[in-house]
Amino acid sequence: MDETGILNASRASAFAAVLADHAAAGADRIAGGDGSNARVVLTPIEGRAVLNLRTVPQPVSAPFTTALGLKLPTVSWRSAADADGRVHALWTGPGDWLVTCTEADRPLLETRLRAALEGMTGALTDVGHGFAVLNLSGPAAVDVLAQGCGIDLDPAVFTDGACAMTAMARMQVVIHRLPRGGGYDVYVARSFAESLWHFVTVAALEFGYRVGG
Repeated sequence: MDETGILNASRASAFAAVLADHAAAGADRIAGGDGSNARVVLTPIEGRAVLNLRTVPQPVSAPFTTALGLKLPTVSWRSAADADGRVHALWTGPGDWLVTCTEADRPLLETRLRAALEGMTGALTDVGHGFAVLNLSGPAAVDVLAQGCGIDLDPAVFTDGACAMTAMARMQVVIHRLPRGGGYDVYVARSFAESLWHFVTVAALEFGYRVGG
C-alpha cells in the first residue's frame, strides 16, 4: 500500500465498529416511536481533516488570514470560521491551533498554510488520522457533556464558537461549540472513540437519543 492508501485507510471512520454493533443491537434510546422527541442526536463526523498549526506566539500575520479566509483567534477558548463555515481555527494554546476543514479541501488549504509559514518559525502537521469526531446536538446535548466535563458549558458562558481542550470522563478532548445551532463537536484520540461513544450513550439515556448522519 502506498502512502496515500495508508492515509486513506487511517481516515476511515473511527466509529465504524461501534456503529455496526449499535445498529445490530437496535440500541437507539428514543423518546417516541419516530425519534422526534429524542433530546440528543449523536452524529459521527466523516471526512474531517485536522491540521495542527504552531507558531512562535506573535501577532497573527496577514498571510495566515489570506490562506485561511479567517483571522486566527488569539484569545483562549475561542475559534474562528471562514465566511462559508467550511474552515475553522480552534485556539488550543498560545501560538497553537487546530485548523479543521473537509478532507476534500485539505490539500489546497495545507499548501496555502505551508506557503504562509515560509520564513517563519513554526510547523504544520496533518493530525486528522489521529482524531475521531462526534457531534452532539439537540436541547440536552450540553447536559450530556456536562456529566463528564468540569468546565462551565452553560450556553451563556460557553457561547457560539467557544472551544476548549479539557478532560471528559478521563479522556482528553477538544470541545467546539459550533455557531448557528450546530451543536458541539467533540474531538478525541481515535483509540478512545469507543470509550467516548460508551460515555455519551450512557449519559444520554435519560434524555432519549438517536444516531444522526
